[in-house]
Amino acid sequence: MRIKGKITKLLGGFYYVAAEDGGVYETRARGIFRHLNQKPVVGDLVEITVDEAHRLSSVETILPRKNSILRPPIANVDQILMFIPTANPRFNLLLVDKMLAYYEYKQVEIYPVISKVDIDSDVGGELAELYSNSGYEVFKLSEFDDTSVEAIASLLPHKTTALSGVSGSGKTTFLNRVLNLNLETGSVSEKTNRGKHTTRHTEIFKGPEDMYLFDTPGFSSMEISEIESRSLDLYFREFSNYRPHCKFLDCTHRAEPDCAVRAASESGAISRSRFDNYLKIFEDLSEKESSKWR
Repeated sequence: MRIKGKITKLLGGFYYVAAEDGGVYETRARGIFRHLNQKPVVGDLVEITVDEAHRLSSVETILPRKNSILRPPIANVDQILMFIPTANPRFNLLLVDKMLAYYEYKQVEIYPVISKVDIDSDVGGELAELYSNSGYEVFKLSEFDDTSVEAIASLLPHKTTALSGVSGSGKTTFLNRVLNLNLETGSVSEKTNRGKHTTRHTEIFKGPEDMYLFDTPGFSSMEISEIESRSLDLYFREFSNYRPHCKFLDCTHRAEPDCAVRAASESGAISRSRFDNYLKIFEDLSEKESSKWR
């Protein structure tokens, strides 16, 4: 018997598929996917085969994807909540800007969520202003403020939403609040000031009003080699008002004369931290591209 379903969890090499018949099946992916250089991921719509005793099942076909993301490895996402903690662990703006550029490249709607505002409201306000001025609709999240949770929860009905961010940034705590779950939440290492990985696998949780939420493992680094250095500026949305006014159409905004983007960063119209991080990411991508030809 062959039926369709959605992969809701990957754990220990098994794919858990919520099927259209209402059942949840523990499956393995067929070996042919390795030969095709494909891999099913959480969020994929798939066809599976199930034997008559419902004991053995396998993923046979990955149906066409709306999109796919490598970090975390998920598919068919409508929007991403990017959690940026004010403290415990402290935010890393280079990592945040790298992630935002990657999600822009993937053409997924992004909402920065400044979490743990109750720990440092001043820093929370600064981060909110930074990303609001960069063109994003920003939300602040406090553990003790139900209104802040409700404001973000209003984005979720009839959407498939991924929660993204470093370990300990509050993703699972938010998920518990919204869906009334009791998932284990992480702590922060005193030695490294990094979140300890509590969420070790990606899983989709279904909520009311046709909402689906991905809880994903945290991370502390990110490679975005899919993006070419020459097109990186397309994924810093606040650059769009200034790029057309650069003297050169292929301006990289580093040292070219009459660069409107660089001038905007010098005047404060574009955040200096965002512009500096653009330059760092550009150099990293450019260096990796050059190394391919050595």
